[in-house]
Amino acid sequence: MRIHATFSFSAGPPAPSGALAIIEIHGDVDAALLGLGIAGVEIGAAKLRRWGEVDELVIARPEHALAMLFPHASPAIMARATAALLAAGIARRETRLPLDAGASMDDRLADALGRAQSGMAIDLLLDQPRRWALAQSDPAMRMPSDVGRVLRRLIDPPLVVALGPPNVGKSSMLNALAGRSVSIVADEPGTTRDHVGVLLDLGGLVVRYIDTPGVSGTPRDALDAEAQQIAMRVAAGADLLLLCADATTGFLPPVALSQRASVVRVGLRSDLGKVGDADVHVSARTGAGLADLVGRLREELVPVAVLRDGRAWAFWDDSVSTMK
Repeated sequence: MRIHATFSFSAGPPAPSGALAIIEIHGDVDAALLGLGIAGVEIGAAKLRRWGEVDELVIARPEHALAMLFPHASPAIMARATAALLAAGIARRETRLPLDAGASMDDRLADALGRAQSGMAIDLLLDQPRRWALAQSDPAMRMPSDVGRVLRRLIDPPLVVALGPPNVGKSSMLNALAGRSVSIVADEPGTTRDHVGVLLDLGGLVVRYIDTPGVSGTPRDALDAEAQQIAMRVAAGADLLLLCADATTGFLPPVALSQRASVVRVGLRSDLGKVGDADVHVSARTGAGLADLVGRLREELVPVAVLRDGRAWAFWDDSVSTMK
């Protein structure tokens, strides 16, 4: 029986040994996980799970109809994962239209507009037919693929992970960014024992944001140790890593946390004191620094210079910079 769900690879298998891939399951997530033989994950949480003979992996569920799987990215594991998904009746979701499919610019544009999560993408996408008309006679008007990959974050939201010691205010920062209560806040180390995952709109740029439990050198118990293990594995798949600390703690070292992530050091609870080597200081209580943080995250993920690049963008396939 076919499950009403689809899967896609939102990040291809990276080259470095030990790196993580990201598989997204869209649709009936509960039925999909059941069909894969994976224990369910509640909405807004992330759990460490065993996926049969495929891998031990982290599963995050930011929304009812979305699950993000973080297996290791070796070719063997990717092959087993793909086979298991197809065998369970979960269809592969085609997120890009190949150039040789005969799709028109209108078809490509409609597909991208339908999938784009970020409001910042709309005007940029709507201007692409004009740009491609110019690029037909001027190859210099075609955007390089590395620039195009950055802009694809406007269509497929990048993964932002907050990581830091216990009780430094990460959950309060998330609630302030979201403008609502999405994470438990208390003056007790280890309050956030599970991850909290949400879609955040950062001034027009939508990101997948995961708030992890506090990471320390000495877990208090087996549950705490498992939570910290999940935190480190999720961090390894981040596009942007927020290392968090307050005036009484130091930043965790970013070494080996992610092979591809940009890193921003966020000094929290700035109303109680500053962190010397922070890139941005934030007080969730007073709101100070929140606008600066949002601006810094947008610039790290999709720089203004890239948004203003006037060349034609191969938005349907970021590995191609020409058009037939």
